Amino acid sequence: MVLDTQSLHAAAGVPADTTGRDANKKVPGRKRGLAVDLLGLVIAVVPAASVHDNAVGIALPDRVVAATEPGAVKKALVDQAFKTTVKDHGAQVGIEVEVVKRNLGDAGFVPQTKRWVVEQTNGVLMLRRRLVRDYEHRPASAESRVYWAISDRTDIEDAHRDLRPHLSWRMTGGELTLRAVLVLLEEREIAEQAEAAREEIAELTALLDGFDKAAEGIRITRKTLLELPDPQLPVPPTAKLPDHPAYQQIMAVFAAADAPLRARAVCEAMDMEIAPTNVNNARLKLKRLVERGILAETEQGVFNRPRPWPPREPATRPLAPTEMAWTSTHLPPSSSGSRKRVSPWACRSGRVPGRNAAPRGPARRPLRGTP
Repeated sequence: MVLDTQSLHAAAGVPADTTGRDANKKVPGRKRGLAVDLLGLVIAVVPAASVHDNAVGIALPDRVVAATEPGAVKKALVDQAFKTTVKDHGAQVGIEVEVVKRNLGDAGFVPQTKRWVVEQTNGVLMLRRRLVRDYEHRPASAESRVYWAISDRTDIEDAHRDLRPHLSWRMTGGELTLRAVLVLLEEREIAEQAEAAREEIAELTALLDGFDKAAEGIRITRKTLLELPDPQLPVPPTAKLPDHPAYQQIMAVFAAADAPLRARAVCEAMDMEIAPTNVNNARLKLKRLVERGILAETEQGVFNRPRPWPPREPATRPLAPTEMAWTSTHLPPSSSGSRKRVSPWACRSGRVPGRNAAPRGPARRPLRGTP
């Protein structure tokens, strides 16, 4: 370990009975004694006031021995401010104290290689705003602030404890080597990364198992649906035509017509007198046929044959042009592919294109406005 002292100015509110003055450095305040290992981790802290470095050097080995395992610390490096008294006391507690002397040939400020780690720790502590000055009223609070500030530099096992020095010591042979500590830290970091990777792999494996089960359920459902028989289209019920001859004549009129008809047009096609009574009777018969599903009333007072059901085909095959014409019209197309409109006069006279039937009854005078 390495021992050193640092004099700090005390804040205005610090009690005078817990502060003093460094006569050598002319600094009013407190003196902070540090014991660090070769990694710069703080082992012990001794706050003092108006005392010589020897007093701090005697108190620090006692703190180190109390805070570490027996025989863990064997040697301490100090500067020339610590005198023979510190060496004698260190020998009593089992710690060899070595004074690192300055080379007489060096000019100016030259850092000592062996002791420079404690100066680095002092510089790190000065980066903490609370440690630039001594703001604590009690020396014990000032000591705890140092442990708290240096704790973020300890990234190895048992860092939450009181920064024991054996954390930076190699377990085999009892020799302190920086390389060994770095190897241990790297191994621990790799182990943590491996554990995190294993946890992530376990989560992804569980997620993949869930996807496999969902895919298996979808395959079973698809197979079940394919094995089901094809649904059949509902067959429209066959409506029974009343026995009265007038209904037979009405159906014959609609069979010869290719457009919706009104009750008046039906009366004209049936060679009936155009009278309100006959028109109303024809309308009632048409309504009755609509109720039975034989005819359909597309508009108010306009009647037509219901749309025939097209033949059922597989859904995957597209409809042919003739099938499209079948489903979009009320009557099938003619052999020539064109459609001709049947006029009311042709329906009345029986001269329907495409039929060889003779006219029924004598020809009547055509309605006004017809050719």
